[in-house]
Amino acid sequence: MIGPVYNTSINSSNTTMKEASEEIVSSLFSNVLNSMYNSELFSDNTLIKKSTTEKWFREMLNAEYAKTATKKELKPLVDQILKSFNSIER
Repeated sequence: MIGPVYNTSINSSNTTMKEASEEIVSSLFSNVLNSMYNSELFSDNTLIKKSTTEKWFREMLNAEYAKTATKKELKPLVDQILKSFNSIER
């Protein structure tokens, strides 16, 4: 799970609903990517064992991919979560 260790720029006091929605989608998509890379489909090549550093780097890279995808391709999902947050506030 992506937390403050990977993203130290999170400031919860000034977080807007849109930023919170983007963080939720980004975290979910990052978990999907990490699960995908940990599946048997991607671990078939066991000739060279993966180091811990490589695993950490892959997780950080997946976090950045997720942030980029959230801002572009996953925008409709962010908007849907934002709508549901706004409907709860009323």
